[in-house]
Amino acid sequence: MLEKGLVQVYTSESDQMNFAPVGLSLRAVGQGLRVYMVCFTPHELMEGAKLTSELLNPDLTLEHLALQLDKNNEKKVAPELIIEAFERARDAVFNGRFDIVIMNGINEMVTRGMISRDEILRVMKEKPENIELILSGPGADEEVIEMADLVTEMVVHKSEYMFPIGTCPDDRGAIEVITGAGKGKTTYCLGKGMLTSGIGIPALIYQFVKSPKQYGEVKAIQRLPNLDIKTMGRGFLIDHSPYLFEKHRKAAKQAWHLWLKHIFSRDYGLLVMDEINIATYHGLISADRVIEMLLLKAHKFHLILSGRNAHPEVQRVASSVIEMKEVKHPYMKGIKARKGIEF
Repeated sequence: MLEKGLVQVYTSESDQMNFAPVGLSLRAVGQGLRVYMVCFTPHELMEGAKLTSELLNPDLTLEHLALQLDKNNEKKVAPELIIEAFERARDAVFNGRFDIVIMNGINEMVTRGMISRDEILRVMKEKPENIELILSGPGADEEVIEMADLVTEMVVHKSEYMFPIGTCPDDRGAIEVITGAGKGKTTYCLGKGMLTSGIGIPALIYQFVKSPKQYGEVKAIQRLPNLDIKTMGRGFLIDHSPYLFEKHRKAAKQAWHLWLKHIFSRDYGLLVMDEINIATYHGLISADRVIEMLLLKAHKFHLILSGRNAHPEVQRVASSVIEMKEVKHPYMKGIKARKGIEF
């Protein structure tokens, strides 16, 4: 149970899926928290969500709304199903069975007038103190943003060749960069890795900076057969003294050599270089080597590079660049990192 539950909002001007709330659910499950998540809008990895929720049951309850053909033969979610799903999610906030309730795509439902903004605001205001509420989707309402404790805007700067994993034409794999000062970079990677593994594509999350500890994601991933995680760093580089820097540099060098073996093994369809941008920014790993790897990588797999301060040339080479922009963060209120949410 959380001692302090907050309201998080993930918004964007793009309709591209933000996988950060999904990844947060994985971390939370690993720390023994109970999660209820409903996805109001379809996305390319829906089938993966179905399997992973079964593997993480009963700690994760995940619901996707069924698509139906409308009178124009287009696949859409019926309005009554949206209302019913919101009512179930609202009940999950108050029934005491869950620690975290995630409403993916709810912002768009409010914008379209399918869910009442006043009702969302009421739930935010009256939710129990120990419940975390996460609202995501494009076009978050200004009053919702104002009331929230944490707000991250996902800004899509570049989105070329972004095909669903496993369906790229000519076996072309995308290179995706997730950067920015806002919250949600690692959890975006966790969420995409989690759902990708659920559709049968092996995925690896390789952490270049974090030190080996029992973070929530490390525990939960043990329950997912197609998803691996390797934590190879010595922790975040706060002290730049020569002695400590050299220890970090040696760890990064070893991590890089092992990473290259994964690149050429062809064992995975999705490879995540978590925090690699931080490693190159601090000079732990040469940015030139990373860029060379991007230019020479095999076409068949997808690659994600995460962390703030992404190198400009890495962004230029990438097929997609996403910035997690900080709008509001709990540390502004003196709230420290919480188990199951931040680690």
